[in-house]
Parts: sequence; C-alpha cells; structure tokens
Amino acid sequence: MLARPVHRTLLRALLEKNGWLSWTLFRPAWATAAENVAARSGGGTPLDVSKSTFLRWASGESVPEGLSQLVLQELFNVPFGLLMGPAPVRDVELPGILDVSSRAAAMLVDSRWSNSRLYPTAPVAGVDGAWHLDGRDLLDPTSVAVQMYEAAQHRDPDGDVVAIGSENFAHIRQLVHPTRRALLLASPGKNRESSGNGELFVLDAFHARRHLAPGRPSKMLPIPTAFRIDDLVYAILRALLTVDEALAADDGMLHAAGQTLEQHLTMERSVLARDAVPGLSNVGAAWLGSQFCSQHALRRLPNPVAPWVLWNRAQVGEEVVPLLFFRQQHMFLAELKRRTIDTGESPGVVFCVPEDVVAASPLHERIMLLLAVAWLEMHGLTTWVCAEPEYSKIDEFVLIPGELAVVGTWLRASDNIWQASVATRKSQIREYDHAVRHARAHSVTAEASSSRRLRATADFFGLGDVWANLSQRCAELGAYGTVDMLHCRSRLITLDELDRTLSYVGSAAS
Repeated sequence: MLARPVHRTLLRALLEKNGWLSWTLFRPAWATAAENVAARSGGGTPLDVSKSTFLRWASGESVPEGLSQLVLQELFNVPFGLLMGPAPVRDVELPGILDVSSRAAAMLVDSRWSNSRLYPTAPVAGVDGAWHLDGRDLLDPTSVAVQMYEAAQHRDPDGDVVAIGSENFAHIRQLVHPTRRALLLASPGKNRESSGNGELFVLDAFHARRHLAPGRPSKMLPIPTAFRIDDLVYAILRALLTVDEALAADDGMLHAAGQTLEQHLTMERSVLARDAVPGLSNVGAAWLGSQFCSQHALRRLPNPVAPWVLWNRAQVGEEVVPLLFFRQQHMFLAELKRRTIDTGESPGVVFCVPEDVVAASPLHERIMLLLAVAWLEMHGLTTWVCAEPEYSKIDEFVLIPGELAVVGTWLRASDNIWQASVATRKSQIREYDHAVRHARAHSVTAEASSSRRLRATADFFGLGDVWANLSQRCAELGAYGTVDMLHCRSRLITLDELDRTLSYVGSAAS
C-alpha cells in the first residue's frame, strides 16, 4: 500500500475514493480513458503508463506531463491544475467518478436545449456543480446547484426506477442542505440495460433529503423513470426553478407593493410604471401585474355575471407559466367561474398565436403553451386560437359581450407592470366584441369537444408528430406527480394544478 504523502493532492484523494491506489485496479481505468483521448486526437496509439510512474504520481513525488495530463482529466473529469492541487483538509465526501457515457449525456443536455448550461459535477471537493438556465422575456436567468450520480436500473413494485446506490449517500447528505436549492441527476451510464443513450433523471434535493432522513433505512435512492429529462420535464423544470427562485427573492418587495394596491383599485384607469418597484425581477413584475389586474377585473365585473370571454395575450411557453403556476391566477379564474350564470353557454378564453411565432418557438415552449390550453379546458372553459398577427397586440381583457369590457394588461406591457381600465361606451365595447367574434369564427382549433380541441391545438402548435408520445409522457408524469419530482419554496406558486393538467392530457388522448 502506498504511503500517504505529506501534501495530499486531490489526485491522491480521488484515487482513494475510487479504490484505485492499487496498480492492478488503476490500470484498466487508465486504459479506457487513454483510448478515449486517443480517439479524439485522431486515433493514435493510446498512451500507456508504467507502475513506477503511477506510484510517483500518487505519492506526489512527480507531476504528470504532456498527454498524461489529458488522460487524467478524462479519467476524473477534473481540470488537471485542480488534480495536482491540495485535497480539502476538512471532512468532505468526494463524489464518485462519472462514466464516460454519463458525461456524454450531460453534454447532450446543452446541445438539445440552447438555454441550458449544465456543469453536472463538482470541479473540486466541496464545490457543487451548477445548472444555468437562461430566460427569454418573462423568465429571468437562474442557476441551481446540481450533482450527477451513477445509477442502476431497478424494478420497483410500484414501477421502474433508477437507483442511486448507498455508496453515494454520504456525499448526497452533504449536498442536500435544507437551506439550499439543489437537484440530483441520475445517469444509468454503463449500467444502461436498454436503448435511449443520453437519458438523465432528476430529483429535487428536498425529496432526496426526506428519503435519506436519519432513522429511515435505505439501501438505495430511487428515482422513477417517469422523471426522465425530455422536452416535457425540461419545460416544467426550467419554469418552476425560474419562477420559484424569482418569487422567493422578490417576496419582501411584493409584500410591500401589495400594501399599496388598494389605492390603485379605486381608480377606473390605472398604470404602474416598472421603475416604481426598482429591482423587481421579470417574474415578480408578472406576478404583481397579474395580481392587480385580476383584482381590478373582479371588482368591476358584476356578480353574478353572464358568460364571459377572456382574451389572453400569451403567445409563447414562458408567458403561460403564470396560468399554470401562480396560485392567484387559479383563484381568479375559479372566482370568475363561480360567479357565472348558467345559460348553457360556456365561458371561454381566446389566444392569438401567429404562425410565425409558433415556427420560432422551441418544442419545450410549445409544450408549455399546450398545457395551459389543457388546463383551461380541464376547468370547463372553451378555448379558441386565432392566428392573425394583427390581433396579437390587443390588450388583455374580460368581456361580457355587448355589455362591458374590463381591460388589464400585464404581459408585454412595455415599461409598465400593468395598464388597467374599463370600457363601458358602446363604441369601445364594439371593438372588443368584434375581436372575440372574429377569433371564435376563425379559430384554428374549432372543434365540438374538449379532447378534439386539444388535439387540434397540438397540431397547430406543431406537436402532431409527437402527440402520441407526449400524451403518454403526460400520463406517466401525472401519475407520479411533479410534486414528488420538484419542490416549491415560494408560497405564491403550486404544482398541484399542473399535475392535474398532465393527467388530463393523458386521459384526453386515450
């Protein structure tokens, strides 16, 4: 056995962690890494290393040079400069080394989704990996701590799972602090038994911490295969993380701003400039604007109310995130429905989504848009989608046809958090009536039943080719519940309605 060097390097610590201090055990791992490096550099002869050289590296008596540095980087997935630096002196658990196929799976994430930058493992002991997620317009950029682990396929009595072994528990417990948002990624890697290279599975650290709680016997950490990261899960994960982090950061400002809403609600017309609440995130501004416009509409609409139509300005996936996640949006539509007089005619919601916007939207964005339509249909609201670009800039409003229109715009409200007013003159109401009549008459999703409208919507959003798989994935994910995959920290959002929507899409397609 090698003597412990006076100055213990990170290389030495990783050799100890992986049980490679023995030359016999180290050499096969080195050979695999050397073959990968040789293949990338043109297919030359893989670099070999002698036992005496290995022993000098491990004891710190010499420093690897030339191509050896690249092979060690490949083997440990750690920059060479860090490998030769000192190992942590504090008591830190080192993560296991990822198989090359697992590292390739992580790289595929960024190539598949352009707004993702995933660094799936710690560059040095005690430092987390990170997943950076960029926003577009409504969603702000955010980052979350992340760590990837090798996992094995496992058949659980309740369904298929991938299982992270107990040898990783010490490191996982170090990662999943109650005060820190973090994600665990599991890769079957070399343990993969089926096709589908590049699969990764995700679990919020909150659920891992609960599973590994003291006193709870666990031989493995199971992650359902339903939590596989595809376009559906990526869309939900990105939306939840961004919204949750932003609203948690803005909580104090939103509470303070909420105390001043009453004075604005007394006005027939109200505008709040964005710079009136400096420092507010895009998501925070959307929450505050949607909260005010909801209250503004409820205060001005009669109770009871004739069947109404809501004109929604959302055109891309980011813009329907409030519908799916904000508690106050759920309460707003529930209250509108409660007030509605039963005349045999269903209230409904109009979207204007031009074809060029659909064509420019990534798949995961279009999936979010479809889920929002499904959520409305699930609650008994008829949806119409018109595609004429000239209607895309109309303000958001709630219309009682021929009687009243309450206007409240917070999506794409320029430099304002909201713009709200009430239209009561016939000339004003006529314009909103005309827009709604046109949308209903020319809806590209006009069908007699909810399930058929949903399928027509999927076709218009360019999801027809993936509809069968998408609906099946919605059913799988809805059965487990995203609430068991991710965790909301902000009091202002919920995943409950999303889970119901996933199950609804799954059942509507059957």
